[in-house]
Amino acid sequence: MKLIDTFTRYKRSNGYKFYLLAIGLSLFCTLSTAQTASKRNHLSDHKPMMNNTWTIFDQLMYKVEKRDGKTRYTPFFPTALKALDGKEVVISGYMVPIHAGRRHHHFMLSVLPVFQCMFCGQDGIPAMVEVRVNQGKKIMFTEEPMTITGTVFLNASDENHSEIQLHQARAQ
Repeated sequence: MKLIDTFTRYKRSNGYKFYLLAIGLSLFCTLSTAQTASKRNHLSDHKPMMNNTWTIFDQLMYKVEKRDGKTRYTPFFPTALKALDGKEVVISGYMVPIHAGRRHHHFMLSVLPVFQCMFCGQDGIPAMVEVRVNQGKKIMFTEEPMTITGTVFLNASDENHSEIQLHQARAQ
């Protein structure tokens, strides 16, 4: 009862402060609820692409070495990933262009759309592969998921290109 009396006295003596406090609390609760709903649905704007092949690609690791005072990262391909080297695979994903334009013969393929923040997913940066389309062919950019068939090439030495690539790729 004492708490209610204290609250009532505060309300009477500080009327405008009470209303500001009430409005602030109401606004805080509304924004908190909206943010929670947003977090639940923030990835609902795209179709999940992960499958067995993407899961194997995602096993790529790096050996960290110090040479000549510099830190070097060398790709390490686990057995399951090595088994795909030189094999033809079919994967679905979203095109991430490397160069400007509407038609591409060289691009990245990701499990997330290009307009989705690459760092907003769970468990770090999502798997991506470098795609090189058959000679003389190009694929039109789209924001929709695409299915690509290509031969896996594991790149352990060329720092200017991705560690996992699909060569002789074609869209389905």
